[in-house]
Amino acid sequence: MNFAQQFLTEAQQIIENLNVDDIEKMVAILSETRSAGGRVIVLGVGGSAANASHAVNDLRKIAGIEAYAPTDNVSELTARTNDEGWEAVFSAWLRTSRLCKRDTVLVLSVGGGSIERNVSPNLVFALQYAKSVSAKIVGIVGRDGGYTAKVADACVTVPVVNSSHITPHSESFQAVVWHLMVSHPALKHAETKWEAAVATSKAKAVFLDRDGVIVEAIVRAGKPYPPRSLKEMTVVGGAREALLNLKGMGFQVIVITNQPDVARGTQQPSEIERMHAVLREKLPIDDILACYHDDRDGCSCRKPKPGLLIEACSRHTLDLGSSFLIGDRWRDIEAGHAAGCSTVLLDRGYMEPAPVHPPNARFASLCDAVAWIGNQI
Repeated sequence: MNFAQQFLTEAQQIIENLNVDDIEKMVAILSETRSAGGRVIVLGVGGSAANASHAVNDLRKIAGIEAYAPTDNVSELTARTNDEGWEAVFSAWLRTSRLCKRDTVLVLSVGGGSIERNVSPNLVFALQYAKSVSAKIVGIVGRDGGYTAKVADACVTVPVVNSSHITPHSESFQAVVWHLMVSHPALKHAETKWEAAVATSKAKAVFLDRDGVIVEAIVRAGKPYPPRSLKEMTVVGGAREALLNLKGMGFQVIVITNQPDVARGTQQPSEIERMHAVLREKLPIDDILACYHDDRDGCSCRKPKPGLLIEACSRHTLDLGSSFLIGDRWRDIEAGHAAGCSTVLLDRGYMEPAPVHPPNARFASLCDAVAWIGNQI
């Protein structure tokens, strides 16, 4: 095996051993930061500082997140190094920038920082300050991750497959991971140039909540509940015609539904599947995705998280930015917003909180919602 083959084989081994759960956690934290109006501060030294500049560009332009890298301001960096010492350059920058709990610090580093080894101590002091103000910390690091891995809320450690190539692999995979994150449907808000050129090949969809949108919800004391059985299930009047109109507009029609009674032990998945089979027979539906978890399960698929929409995007090669979500509850609207869809709230007058992110439109009926979508294309 020649050197090029060896190096690329090592890269393949790293990809196979990256912890994707950690990457998903980082995506979730960055999405929450954006929703809260926070900033992402990217810290890196040496080659990682160059990566920090590139990552800031992508976070701002593609993901729509306010982001900065202290190393981009050479005047301030060198002045602080002269006057305050190299170890304090990042922590002093964060202090002046009034880092707060809405913000996230993203560390790109081979070693992750270590006071004991005198490796990037400026990262250590910066992270100590970030912890003191309750800011979130995420990182993409090499080796054992150093101080960053110890204190981060989520951290991806690039596996060491050859100790002679720790630095080139670590800095290379910083770029792989951050490009993955800004391309993630939960973060990506703007199409990149070459992808936009082929976007017409992607399908668009209208996502619909089930209960209260295409199936009559059972309302008690101002709160909606799902039908418990096939006998209780009633399709909303005009739903078939509305969905046929969506199909005529070129949309895929996909149902996205929370069914937490399964996790609570009061509903059987088999009964839900029976209801979904009937819905498929009666209505022009392309797919139905259901989450059977409760909030305490902490899954990524239960709305208001966008996991089901992201799964549907993967299954059907969808352009989420050209898609819509119709729901009757705040959870639906927040999930659609997180996935980058336009959202429509069917206002049923429930006694529950309003969505944090206002819907793009609000109507009393499914037919009116569909007519509005037709006017947007």
